[in-house]
Amino acid sequence: MNPDKFTCVAVSAVVMLSLGVAPKAAAQMAVIDSANLGQNIQTAAQSVIAVEQLKAQLSQLEQTYQMFTNPTNVLSMAAGMENQSIENPMPMANAMAGLVGGTTAPSGVAASYYNQNHVYAPTDGSAASAQLNANGNAIANIEGVASTNLAAIQQRMQDLPNLESDLNAATSITQVDAINGRIAAESQFVQAQQAQAQNLQVLASEQASSLQQQQKEQFVEDLTNASSDYGQAAAADNTGQ
Repeated sequence: MNPDKFTCVAVSAVVMLSLGVAPKAAAQMAVIDSANLGQNIQTAAQSVIAVEQLKAQLSQLEQTYQMFTNPTNVLSMAAGMENQSIENPMPMANAMAGLVGGTTAPSGVAASYYNQNHVYAPTDGSAASAQLNANGNAIANIEGVASTNLAAIQQRMQDLPNLESDLNAATSITQVDAINGRIAAESQFVQAQQAQAQNLQVLASEQASSLQQQQKEQFVEDLTNASSDYGQAAAADNTGQ
């Protein structure tokens, strides 16, 4: 029976009994205890209400359980960030020596910087010319690495609002927790890129110091060679006399 209808019947019975509108006992029929019957009907009505409350609580518990157990695919959030060139744009550590030292020819973005910076490349094969060409390569390579790292940071900044939208649209504790975890992971990537940028800055500074050292060494070499040539020329003059 519908709980509402059952409740109405129960209430009507209680009212009738309270007003004394109960059928008279006929001959040879059991007498009904109206007070006890009314109490039983009231108890039954209260039980129906209690059952409905329990059903509502059970439904709420099921929803809560689903909030904690439904998995959330964090990789589907801000999918544009799931890219190796964004997560780790720096070259491998074992490639840095060739890039910074200039023995590796510029490529990609670095080649564009080299073409912008380049004026003339000596081809006489001398050590000084080779070092000059290597320095040009190194400068372009460092600019290329820095530019690639900057592009990755900018791409991440463009995709971060997508995570913010996912967070605003979250409907469960599980989703909120997963999105916060993804944000924490992106923060770690950013911190790693900052450390890489600092290391690149150190390499660039040391490369500038290396260039100064090369210039000093070249000056001393030229001075030594000039002194040797002068000594040989003087000795030849003395011999001729």
